[in-house]
Amino acid sequence: MTETEFAARTKTMIHEQSELLSGQVTRDHALISFVESKRHFWSPWLHLELRQSETQREIYGRYSPHPSIWTAFMFSYLSLFVLTFFAAIIGCAQCIAGEPPWAFWFIPVCLTLAILLWLASRTGQRLAHDQMEELTDRVRNWSST
Repeated sequence: MTETEFAARTKTMIHEQSELLSGQVTRDHALISFVESKRHFWSPWLHLELRQSETQREIYGRYSPHPSIWTAFMFSYLSLFVLTFFAAIIGCAQCIAGEPPWAFWFIPVCLTLAILLWLASRTGQRLAHDQMEELTDRVRNWSST
């Protein structure tokens, strides 16, 4: 499949299923999601890429959450890491200064919040599973024709 064929067929698939799917297509990349009315907070986005292997061109797909959700989760993890790091530094400084190390109490709080974030992401993956299966089926039907 050439890049032109990939783009044309992907645009056709999205257009034919416009009551359910929306997307953006370039020469060798496509971003497919559900239409706004069918989308919920955890709805998956499918990134398709046409790559050249040693003998043929292959389509690779990757599911992800909405980019703003992914960014929010990564920012939250980074913030918790930075807070944990500074709590450890301040706690060590308090120990060295002979003061009560109250800053160490932030470490288990941050770790608990990180675990809760991870559990929320796992819950979101389970909630998005049905839509991921639906997208997978539609893309498989499209790519086999």
